[in-house]
Amino acid sequence: MTTNTASDAAAADGTRPAGGTRGTSVVLQDLSRSFGGTRALDGLSIEIAPGELVALLGPSGCGKTTALRIVAGFESADTGSVLVDGKEISRVPAAKRDMGMVFQSYSLFPNMNALDNVGFGLRMRKLGAAKRRQRAGELLDLVGLAPQAKQFPHQLSGGQQQRVALARALAIEPRVLLLDEPLSALDAKVRLQLREQIRTIQQRLGTTTLFVTHDQEEALSMADRVGVMSHGKLEQIAAPDELYVHPATAFVAEFVGVMNRIPAELGGSGMVSCVSCTVPVKEGDSVTDLGGDNAVDVLVRPEGLNMEVAEHGNGIVTTKTFLGSVTRVGVLLSGDVTVQIDKPSSEAAALAPGTSVSVTLPPEPVLVAPRR
Repeated sequence: MTTNTASDAAAADGTRPAGGTRGTSVVLQDLSRSFGGTRALDGLSIEIAPGELVALLGPSGCGKTTALRIVAGFESADTGSVLVDGKEISRVPAAKRDMGMVFQSYSLFPNMNALDNVGFGLRMRKLGAAKRRQRAGELLDLVGLAPQAKQFPHQLSGGQQQRVALARALAIEPRVLLLDEPLSALDAKVRLQLREQIRTIQQRLGTTTLFVTHDQEEALSMADRVGVMSHGKLEQIAAPDELYVHPATAFVAEFVGVMNRIPAELGGSGMVSCVSCTVPVKEGDSVTDLGGDNAVDVLVRPEGLNMEVAEHGNGIVTTKTFLGSVTRVGVLLSGDVTVQIDKPSSEAAALAPGTSVSVTLPPEPVLVAPRR
């Protein structure tokens, strides 16, 4: 798969500032880690291109934070290795890995103002006071906080504190930037603003970045590629649009975005019957994992279902949720199955609850999963 990296984009438009990095490759090879009887990572392998932002997405306990901590050097893998620009770093102490990390909890020094917080890493690297203040000031300006340079953490909002934490991580010009759920403690409006700013800065600097989150909207909007994890394993890693449109597994399909599960019957020649339609099973779908049972579920997005008003249809409209240009319509099918269908709001205006409709599948391959 070919990926245009952030560093390529930054170099092309000439926005890379002095001191910026051209990105570093990071490879996670067959990482495994257990805590007692719990297997946190089970053979995780990922290749991150120079300048790329990769998000690890998954529910709590899926192993994404463990993977990040192993890259940072805060945890050790039981097996496997971490390579940075082709060099094994598993035995390199965290302080010598030249990585910047931003935590959920900000972790600012309360007795230091914003400028000194940003310059702390530079002071540890014995950079002179004048150059340290200049570099810290540049980074505060980059995150839009130059006017707050002399303010202390308690005088800053949560979003401002997290921007100071980001500036501090970037001040040392890290080879790799690690983000551990950095936005989850913020309110929705600030999260939206900050994720856009983080992405803009990351693209401008071209810093290779690994971002851990449980928020699919954050992952899909910020990352070049998203890796979806479950039970310590990587289910799929792909560009956001590829992940949404072509999920590789039922877990990915249901974890990313809204997904309908509709009872169906698996037939011969790779076909499946569902809502009075017969359509092909998606190529690559492992029918052998279905245990030989013909009773399956078809997985389809709300925008992937067709719906028309019909006097003797197979469904009844139950709810409508206005989402702007799109309205999400709830439809009760036979068998007490409810599905969500997205329609342009102009078309959905006439679909009052109680309306009889006909729901069908387009003649396209569908993903199937074992019947629930």
